[in-house]
Amino acid sequence: MDRVHILFHIQETGELLMVGVYKTEADAHAAIERLKEKPGFARHPDRFEIQSYELGVDIWSEGFDEDEAAEAREGEDEEDPEVRTRLH
Repeated sequence: MDRVHILFHIQETGELLMVGVYKTEADAHAAIERLKEKPGFARHPDRFEIQSYELGVDIWSEGFDEDEAAEAREGEDEEDPEVRTRLH
C-alpha cells in the first residue's frame, strides 16, 4: 500500500496552505521542524497538520450537490470563512 503524507498549515483565515507532499510521515514531521521558525509559520507553529492518503484511491467518491455547495458559499461570513484548500 503506497501512501503520501501531505503537510498543511492552517492559516488565520481557516484556509489550508499546502506546504508539501512527503513519502513518509517522518519526512513530513522533519519538514515541520525545518519550517516552524520561518516567517509566517513561526507565528503559529502549532497549526501544522499532516493528512495521509493511499495512492490510487478516490477520496471524494459520493459526488456533491452543486446547489448546496453554492448556497454554502453565498452564506459565508467574511469574518469566518469556510476552510478551503489552496494548492501551490
